[in-house]
Amino acid sequence: MPVIHPDLTARRWASRLTAEFRSGACHAGCYETSVVMAAAPELVREDERRGLPENPASLLVAIRDGAATFEEAGVAAAYCGNPAAATREEGEETLKVLGRIVVEAVQERLGRETRPA
Repeated sequence: MPVIHPDLTARRWASRLTAEFRSGACHAGCYETSVVMAAAPELVREDERRGLPENPASLLVAIRDGAATFEEAGVAAAYCGNPAAATREEGEETLKVLGRIVVEAVQERLGRETRPA
């Protein structure tokens, strides 16, 4: 059975995702929080989320530069990006994009032509 795993950090896929995702400052930020708000809103603590300040630290850059802990990466509170800006609507759109990415990756792996959705 073939394994299909689209690497979302590859430019071809990342370019279709949010600016926050592309920045690398997205661990539990707006990108991921929006997806959770769309898929399982009961898991989001709204009062805490709304009060979180933006953290522009990029895990992508920090890991590349050798950070081994959240603290070294500037992410002591275990999030970066802007979870307070998350919306269910952004999450729904992101889930649609992610779904299209998976479909295209499967079609490519199976040698089928991809069709725009």
